[in-house]
Formats: sequence, C-alpha cells, structure tokens
Amino acid sequence: MMASSKHRPPPPQQLSDSDSDGGSSTSTLLRHSDLSESIFKSYFNFSGHSSTNATSADLSKIQSFLTSSSSGALSCLICLERIKPSDPTWSCTSLCFAVFHLFCIQSWSRQASDLAAARAVTRLSISPDQASDTSLWNCPKCRVEYPKTLIPKTYLCFCGKLENPPSDDPWVLPHSCGDVCGRSLKNNCGHHCLLLCHPGPCPSCPQLVKVRCFCGSHQDVRRCGFKEFSCEAPCSKLLDCGVHKCVEICHLGACPPCRARGVYRCQCGKVKEERECCDRVFRCDDPCEKKLSCGKHVCERGCHSGECGECPLQGKRTCPCGKRVYEGMPCDAPMQVCGATCDKMLSCGYHRCHERCHRGQCIQTCRIVVKKCCRCGSLKKDIWHVRGSVRRCATVVGILVNAAAVMEIALRAQRYVVRGFAVGTINANLHAIEVPVLLVLLW
Repeated sequence: MMASSKHRPPPPQQLSDSDSDGGSSTSTLLRHSDLSESIFKSYFNFSGHSSTNATSADLSKIQSFLTSSSSGALSCLICLERIKPSDPTWSCTSLCFAVFHLFCIQSWSRQASDLAAARAVTRLSISPDQASDTSLWNCPKCRVEYPKTLIPKTYLCFCGKLENPPSDDPWVLPHSCGDVCGRSLKNNCGHHCLLLCHPGPCPSCPQLVKVRCFCGSHQDVRRCGFKEFSCEAPCSKLLDCGVHKCVEICHLGACPPCRARGVYRCQCGKVKEERECCDRVFRCDDPCEKKLSCGKHVCERGCHSGECGECPLQGKRTCPCGKRVYEGMPCDAPMQVCGATCDKMLSCGYHRCHERCHRGQCIQTCRIVVKKCCRCGSLKKDIWHVRGSVRRCATVVGILVNAAAVMEIALRAQRYVVRGFAVGTINANLHAIEVPVLLVLLW
C-alpha cells in the first residue's frame, strides 16, 4: 500500500503534458528513483533484495518500462506520438506489454476485426453475423490474437483494477492506481504479484517453497519462480523396461529409452539378436512352425507372441466347395468331396465353376462362350470369356484429320500405344481440298 501523505517528501515540480523537456533533470531523476523504490519495496522486503539493481531479467524489463513511463519517453506505436501522463492508454497483457493510446488501439482493433470478418465471409462462405462474432484482432507489436469481445472500451490502470486512474499525483506512476498489483503470477503457482501497479510483466514469484529436484532424490527450499532444479546426480529412475535405471544426469521430463545392449530372442523364440533394450521386442522373418495342440500340424502364422491356438483343421470341417459340413473328423484325415457342383466364382468375375466338388484351385480359364467385338468394332466372334481379353482383327484402320488437330492426334496415338496398339502416321496432302492432313494408321 502507498504511504500516507504525511510521510511523503514534498512533491517535486510536476512536468506538464505539453512540455516534454521542461523541469529540472535532477528532480526528474529523484522522482523516478522514488517511484521505483516504492513500486519494488514490498517485493524486495519479501525476496531479500535491497535495491532495484537486481539481476533478474524480469525486474530489468519492468525497470525499463518504468524509466520510459516516468521520463515521458513512452510513445504509441500506432500514431507514433508521445504518450502523456494524462492520456488514456491500453497495454498488451499477453506478450509484449506495449502501451498504446486508448483511442488508437480502439480504432486499430475495430478495423482489424472488421477486415477479418469480411475475409471470412468471402473465403469460408459463412454469414456476416457469424464472421463478425468469431473475428480476431492482433496486438500491433507482438501480433498476439485477441477476440472481438476484448476490444478495449474503458481506460484502466496497468493492473486492471481501477478505471480512469488519476494523473495528477506526482508520487504515483502515470496510468497506475498506486495499489498492489495482485495479478496471478505465471505458471499458475497460486501466488500473486507483490509490486505496486506497474507496466510490463510481473516478476518471478519470490515466495519460498520446499521442492524436490527433477529426479526426486533431493529436497531444497527455493524461490517459487525458480523452484525447478537439477541435483546434478544420476537420475536412477527405473526405465520402462523395468530392468535398467536411467544413467542421465537429473533432468526435466521423461527419461530417454533404455539403450543397454543385450541378446534377445524374437517373439517365436527361434532367432537371437544383439539389440538395444528399448528395441528388444521384435519379429523374425520366418513362420512360427511350433507344434499345435493336435500334435500333428505346425503353426503357419508369422513370428508371433503368445499361444498359437487350436489346430484350424479340428472341429467342424467342410468339403472343398463348402457345401457339406463334417464333424468329429481327425485333423489329419483327408477331406472328402461331396460330389456336388463346385459353383465357386471364376477368375473372370462373371461366371462360376461347373466342375464337380474338387480339391485345389478351379480351372482358371472360363469356358463360357460369349460374343465379343474386336477393338475397332468391325468384327464379332464367339469366344471363351476371359476377364480383360480383347481380340484384334486384321483390318487396318485409318483416320483422316486436319493438320490443326495434330496435337490432339498425337495425344490419341500416345494413348493407343499405351493400350497395346501399334501406331503409324503418314503426312499427306488432299488435292481436292488443298489441306495438309495427318493419316494415323492403327493395326
């Protein structure tokens, strides 16, 4: 809290808004020093520091903001004008903590969100109302995105507690409420900022807490803002393999994979290899070939872990065509054919096998006679149906085209070659029409 007025030293001459260089430089320096001491006082009392000459990067950044604010050197990055102590302002609270004129940032954010909404309507084909509600705007300096609902409407102090903070108190930093900041500190440690209302980021938490190192083997009392530490001893945590321990120096995050080397067997147990422990589970390229439960057949699966399962030839069995079911037959007994028509689909994909129930593959050539055309369509013939089969006749096919279509014919010729045609071209000149032509012969 601020000291009462009776304990304050007499205020120095206050700088006017219109005179950026007026006043005594000595009084300005004294005022700046007093403001810094008052803002950092509660923080230093808690953390044990004695002056603002702290080595913390956080405190150095805050000190830089204080110097700019109290000396009148702070400028708006939108209009490039100096920010006066009485000017309403807004500061980015996400990353850069830059300070802008309130009117400038309001105009900037509205124009940016309207432009984003117009682009969304054009590119995403959504309604204007939906685009307006979901539009975003960026901080002019750090480009952090803010929703449209966070377009600033009122002039607030740096910590956000006081609306329209006073600018006529020489012992309170401009645009500050003069009260304790109280904002939650980073990393959600549960503590709050002890500085007086200030520009820039809040410093690291100075609270003392009892914490353990990364590996958990050592305990120490440390500042909450710097509570993570390494004891510099081997980690020694049990790795995922459950056998070896981590040999890395006490570290943040998960332990690396176990790199201890050893000789390990594949999942089926036939092959032994020297591998790293983290890669100890592997499969060989050979079939399992373990004896099945029947004791007569072997497992035909690839290398695998666990049991092989029951013999697939035990229990219910069917004839080769699948129409008749046999139960209780030994797994090593040859399966009987049922004598019915096989009726399995042939390779042509249209007709079925008309042979009797048989062992092995069906005859690949479909013997169903169908009427098919040759490729040029000039001949039809009854032949056996084979999927994808196309007959050729001995007719030479000629195509007369205008010379202007040479490129199209060349592309057609290329497609015919790909499909298996032999293509030849003959340049000719028709005397009747006096037009150069290209004769494409297909055979």
